[in-house]
Amino acid sequence: MSEPVLSVIVVNWNTRTLLRRCLESVLAETRMPSEVWVVDNGSTDGSAEMVAGDFPEVLFIANDHNRGFAAANNQALVQARGRYVLLLNSDTIVLEGALDRMVEYLNAHPELGALGCQLRNADGSLQPSARNFYSTWGSFVENRLVACFWKRRSATTRFLSYWDHASERVVDWVTGACLMVRAEVVARVGLLDERFFMYGEEIDWQYRMRQAGYRVGYYPGARIIHLGGASAARAVTRMRRQEARSRWLLIAKHYGPITKGVYRVKAGVAIVFWGAIAWLRGHRLTWID
Repeated sequence: MSEPVLSVIVVNWNTRTLLRRCLESVLAETRMPSEVWVVDNGSTDGSAEMVAGDFPEVLFIANDHNRGFAAANNQALVQARGRYVLLLNSDTIVLEGALDRMVEYLNAHPELGALGCQLRNADGSLQPSARNFYSTWGSFVENRLVACFWKRRSATTRFLSYWDHASERVVDWVTGACLMVRAEVVARVGLLDERFFMYGEEIDWQYRMRQAGYRVGYYPGARIIHLGGASAARAVTRMRRQEARSRWLLIAKHYGPITKGVYRVKAGVAIVFWGAIAWLRGHRLTWID
């Protein structure tokens, strides 16, 4: 067997049906020599048995509990043999040779250390997948309240949440739902930071890539469907807390005291504001009843 060009890594936690569709699409739409890894985080829905029975060619790692997204990916990253590695969510469907196209694009753009593709929702609509690194000013402009009044929503805006995602572009970071990285970059930058149980680990990783001199690209010529939040939906409250914790960990790790202080104030105001909104909604419903 020839050495794989690409190592695909899929972390799974109780998403058996979606995982099956994901693996089917990867195997059907990928022509280059590749290996596929599934790291299962203690699923109880028969995922392990499904992979073993229906996908014997897939390399499988079984954990007896949920180790988190970063730690599970690292288990496969240290064993992956491909020149490129791909982090791929289990709730994705690869379209039209997307992974081959991403490898070809990276081959043609040696200045890039990592690459994301265009994500689509189940209904075919665009799912924004590229973002700016955090900044106090940027977080203000991209706040959903301010965004209602922000008019510069063009392909040239530097605020990526307002960008149409229709063109190739160097970006700050792309979502970990589909993130391809050169193996040499992993070797230099290191593995994912396992302090991020879930959320934020790919942002931290790409921030470290930037610090090491690598650039991250976005390529709309490759597309996948991302259903989004399948594992998190099984534990919504816990995942929201984890998302907030990961956001703060990212700020504390990479930013100075002024940004940390401003972020704490903004986070506190946001908690009070949205808590008040939730309280008012609850009381309004009570009054209606």
